[in-house]
Amino acid sequence: MKKENDIYDLVGVGIGPFNLSLIALLAPLKSISLKFLDGKSEFSWHPELMFGDATMQTSYLKDLVTPVMPTNPYSFLNYLVSNGQFYHFLNTGRQSITRFEFEAYCKWVSREVSDFTEFDSKVLGVEHVGDKFKVISENCEYEGRKLCVASGPRPNIPACARSHLGHKVFHAKSKEIKDLSVDGKRVLIVGGGQTGVEIFRNMLKDKWGRSQSVKLITGRENLMPLDEGPFTNEVFTPEFVSNFHSLSQKNKDSFTESLLLTSDGNTPSYLQELYNELYLDKFYHKAFPAYDILPMRWLEALDRDSDHYVCRVKNRLNERDEDIEADIIILATGFKTKLPDFLDGLHDKISFDELGRPNMARDYKLVGDFGENEIYTMNYSRHGHGIADPQTSLMSWRSAVIANALLGHEQFKNTTYKSSFINFFTNGN
Repeated sequence: MKKENDIYDLVGVGIGPFNLSLIALLAPLKSISLKFLDGKSEFSWHPELMFGDATMQTSYLKDLVTPVMPTNPYSFLNYLVSNGQFYHFLNTGRQSITRFEFEAYCKWVSREVSDFTEFDSKVLGVEHVGDKFKVISENCEYEGRKLCVASGPRPNIPACARSHLGHKVFHAKSKEIKDLSVDGKRVLIVGGGQTGVEIFRNMLKDKWGRSQSVKLITGRENLMPLDEGPFTNEVFTPEFVSNFHSLSQKNKDSFTESLLLTSDGNTPSYLQELYNELYLDKFYHKAFPAYDILPMRWLEALDRDSDHYVCRVKNRLNERDEDIEADIIILATGFKTKLPDFLDGLHDKISFDELGRPNMARDYKLVGDFGENEIYTMNYSRHGHGIADPQTSLMSWRSAVIANALLGHEQFKNTTYKSSFINFFTNGN
């Protein structure tokens, strides 16, 4: 196996938007050496879910760098200018962009910073040896004094579905959806968040063929809209996250769960468009396959019956059990946070809370026994830093926090924000 001779100041694992944001901030500097690794052949961002009608739920100004360094060359506005799109984009009058556009922007940045990245380099393990980390990939070994792990969460699979996973029962973010054919099939979508609703809408439009029927079940009370009010969005500010981290874990867990729809709700305009399409089809076009939207249903059991599946569902409103037959089941059941397997060798050195979650310092450092060496993480601290942690909304600010910690000084502005209009932590006196 090839071994790099250099010892990097920072080795990153995972090249999604989060680590790409950190690279974009650090790349123009000459004072720190970087190498970021990813098993993919090139940058991509949830390609399985790149539907034509899927939009970002945050402003395009909350890009990889702008909120902390608007003069950075890797901003979305510079991407538009560099590609001759700036005035045309302004003429669209949009305040948000599609996920396809966001991915294209990130691909452009990844090409611009290619000196610091290594694709086709899946990380298999990490060792802490002396005063450095050894990062072992499929084809090379890298050494670094510090790490930043942003390798993504894992699909959340209901327990009753785990033994049935395959080309007919699968998580929404999986390769099976790419070549899916539903001609004449009964399709069940489990999950009423943005991904589940997007799949439902595209299924009605025969994206994967003409289904016999489409049903969507969700444990929520309805297809709930994203709470994107201006006062609610005060929780997506650096001031809130910085103060939130110091609360008791009990209060953090309770408050985070109460804010579920600030991050996991459906885009209101998307729901309006879907409702309008259902209205026109019901009373005029009559072109959609048979469909049902079934809220307050919880998947409790899943059994194979010859060539199809029988799903036992608990209706939480009338407290009755219901059976749904389906040929294909798509699990839009979100993700769960767990440190990646390649860190298993360091498990005994990492500090966990009573629920088995890794403890995180305010600057996103993994609490553990690594001497002068440090491991930073992204999207592993929803329990520590709050509801914004998995979102792109504050990714550039978090990258600035980590970058400043790495550099040992405030290179990027991240601590001098004006006070919030909502006083969560003080009485205003």
